[in-house]
Amino acid sequence: MADPRDTANRERLSVREVAERFVELFHHQDNPADAFACWVHPGYIQHNPNAPTGRDASAAFLTAAVANNPELTHDVKRVIYGDEADGEGLVAVHHHFRRRKDERGWAVVDILRIKDGWVVEHWDVMQAVPDPAETKNTNGMF
Repeated sequence: MADPRDTANRERLSVREVAERFVELFHHQDNPADAFACWVHPGYIQHNPNAPTGRDASAAFLTAAVANNPELTHDVKRVIYGDEADGEGLVAVHHHFRRRKDERGWAVVDILRIKDGWVVEHWDVMQAVPDPAETKNTNGMF
């Protein structure tokens, strides 16, 4: 993979290339400051009601969350790339999110809309990971 901070010729990058670089910084390196500075459009639209909209406000919110939760992890299980047309597409990132190592955490799907080399919009769905003794099957969340 190319340097995840390399935004040169962003308009020529595929939706997949943008997503891979963003996911590397945000999810694998737990570095929302760089992920947002490099890949998120200033007019970013946030749909999570618990986070502010706009690139800078969201980046500050997420950077503080990482700083306040030193054990925080995003264990990416799969990334699903949707159809791409005219430099725009949707990407879903399914991951196991934990604030602390000793908690079950949440199964999360982040949906990113990418356009012209920028992450421009975000939705997410979170579901608490239950105690295995309380589930009706043994398939697991991931």
